[in-house]
Amino acid sequence: MSINIIDLAKKYLTSDTVDKVSHELGESPSNVNNAISAYLPIILGTLVDKNSSTGGLLHTLKSFGASRGLNSLSTQTSESPVLSQLINLLFGSNQSGIVSKIAEFAGISNGSSSKLFNLVSEASLGSLGKYANDNNLGEAEFGSLLNTNKSSLASLLPAGLGLGALGLGNIFGGDKSDVKTEIVRENLTVEKPKVETREEPYVDPVRYNEPEEKSSFWKWLIPLLLLLLGGYLIWNWLKKDDNHDTTPVTTTDTVRVQEGDTTEVVTTKTYSDIDLDGVTLKAYPGGFEEQIITYIKSDEYKNASEDQLKEKWFNFDNINFVFGKTDQLEGDSNIQLENLAQILKKYPDTKIKIGAYTDNVGKPEDNKVLSQKRADFLKSELSRLGVGTQVIGVEGYGAEFATVPAEASDEERSADRKMSIRFSK
Repeated sequence: MSINIIDLAKKYLTSDTVDKVSHELGESPSNVNNAISAYLPIILGTLVDKNSSTGGLLHTLKSFGASRGLNSLSTQTSESPVLSQLINLLFGSNQSGIVSKIAEFAGISNGSSSKLFNLVSEASLGSLGKYANDNNLGEAEFGSLLNTNKSSLASLLPAGLGLGALGLGNIFGGDKSDVKTEIVRENLTVEKPKVETREEPYVDPVRYNEPEEKSSFWKWLIPLLLLLLGGYLIWNWLKKDDNHDTTPVTTTDTVRVQEGDTTEVVTTKTYSDIDLDGVTLKAYPGGFEEQIITYIKSDEYKNASEDQLKEKWFNFDNINFVFGKTDQLEGDSNIQLENLAQILKKYPDTKIKIGAYTDNVGKPEDNKVLSQKRADFLKSELSRLGVGTQVIGVEGYGAEFATVPAEASDEERSADRKMSIRFSK
């Protein structure tokens, strides 16, 4: 399986890193994210072009990758002399123009753009150099790795940048001003780009002179079929509502992975009807809602002391924040908050405390602030739903209870990023 060099860098440019550097720079996470999405293909694409035309970069990259600790990236650390050498070799006098153009594109200051340029260069060149060093790549193997990634790098350039204006010439085979790109929640996953092409219409010489009546036939048949389909769906929905159908509702979320990967990651969420003493909730079977309802009704809860309640936490299984946000939930997360509000209303004597947690990546103090803001937001939403008085405490613990090392994969560290509640007397 070929190695995707963008993925090597994304291992270190996580959502926590974006949150941290956004705080350091005083810029919004979304604008920082846009700048990173632009810098990544430009830096690596220029490396591909320079290596093919001049060569000799492998030794410097290996030395740089072997010496850098990439797990604590920050815009506040001083620039490495070797990194400065690499940037000058790749961009020369074009660096200031690129920094200015990305600042304008992402809506950030030139100073922030310059610091992000160095940070993304450190992550992308350092991770690639580390891979080359760890796998003892020679010049031929390294050149083959870069060339394999060239087309995918070109397709990741954000729309509207204009490589000519950046002084980069035709390193990607032309100006990719029509390319679209998108960065997704929590780990800088890049959606497979869509490239619009314009071609002259093809005229089939055999079909060109077919009677116009056949075209007219389809003009009225297709709308008729669509109308019939719409009527059937409405009838089916009304019938389902009349019969109070409790068939589980299944929704499928597709996460599109970057070009070069061989599969799509598909997550299927299946809701079932959960009974709350006559009120029906849509929730995952055996999930968060069902667990806390069962617990509230149990003798264990009724007889538990405050100290025992402190040890019993329940993790939300359908609460996700929009990437880089502390006050905006993603997708159908509101369903779970509304379910929790219904449960608290059904049992008005219950009291809860909310806890928010992060993984080990980033500064402890930044993680603490991030988790506290998210815990506070959940309480404000529950207050809006009428049960705020039953939330007697919120606390962001940051990485205090994280168990997975910062060096682990993002998927492994996701176990430490959670939102939870516990009951209190």
